[in-house]
Amino acid sequence: MNAAVNALYAEYLMHTGGDKAAAASLALAAALMENGGPAPPPEAALTVAEAAKRLNVAPNTVYDLVERGELTHHRIGRTIRILSADIDAYQRHGAEAARPRPAAGRYGPFDL
Repeated sequence: MNAAVNALYAEYLMHTGGDKAAAASLALAAALMENGGPAPPPEAALTVAEAAKRLNVAPNTVYDLVERGELTHHRIGRTIRILSADIDAYQRHGAEAARPRPAAGRYGPFDL
C-alpha cells in the first residue's frame, strides 16, 4: 500500500476504536473518492449470434465480415467476441466500404 492509504488507515483505526475492518473500509472509500471513484466495468463482448442480431444479419454474414477484416473482433480460444463499440464503428464507417463493387469485366474482376 502507498503511504497516503496507510495514513488514512491509521487515522480511521483511531476513530473506529481499533476496528480494523471498519478502518480499512473507510480508508478504501476515502482513497476511491480522491481518485474519482472505482473504474467502470469493462464492456461486455458479444457473441457472433448477438452481433448478428444487433446488425440484423445472419451469423454467417458476421463470420464473413470478420474474415474479410471489415469488423474488428477478438479471438478467445476458438471463439470470436465483438465489442459493441466495434459494431457501432462498423455501422458508421465499415458498412459504406462493404457495399459490393461492380465487376470489372464480363466474367467479374478476372476476364478470361
